[in-house]
Amino acid sequence: MIKHIFFIFLFFSTFFAEAQYNSQFNRRQNMRSRQPMATQKPRAPKINVEKAVGLIFYNIEKVSKKIGIKETSDTYLKVFSILNSYNKELKQIKRINTFLFSEGKSKMEAAQKEAIENRDPTPLRLANKEVTKTFKPIISIIEEKDKKLNLKLEEILSAKQLKKWKKYKASVKKK
Repeated sequence: MIKHIFFIFLFFSTFFAEAQYNSQFNRRQNMRSRQPMATQKPRAPKINVEKAVGLIFYNIEKVSKKIGIKETSDTYLKVFSILNSYNKELKQIKRINTFLFSEGKSKMEAAQKEAIENRDPTPLRLANKEVTKTFKPIISIIEEKDKKLNLKLEEILSAKQLKKWKKYKASVKKK
């Protein structure tokens, strides 16, 4: 009986000693693997010029569901036509300014790459100022179209639906 207790005690003590040894070994190994990661270069975030300018295309079915308009109602048809024409106008703006968008994106990516390599954000700031200066007329046109859209929807929607519309619009712009 004493032999069995002694054997069980010996077995558990070696088991716990092995577990402690491995945990210390793993800690040292993890510390070694973390050091090279700190020297890695950070990744540059993706640049979406259309979103930065304010080009937001609304999905009509999603909007009607969020606002609470039934497809059988007359207001749905009016909202459908208004949003459809708004999306067409924005697609036209996007098509006309495609070259400017691609040029601005390439400038920002080049500036990002240079800023990451040199660890100096000044080229990124300069490129950002230059790109925003070229996009100002486009942004003003889009804001004007957005105001017209809101005015048209104010005429059609109820106060509750309008409040839901503004909330939905703000959430889409944040993304």
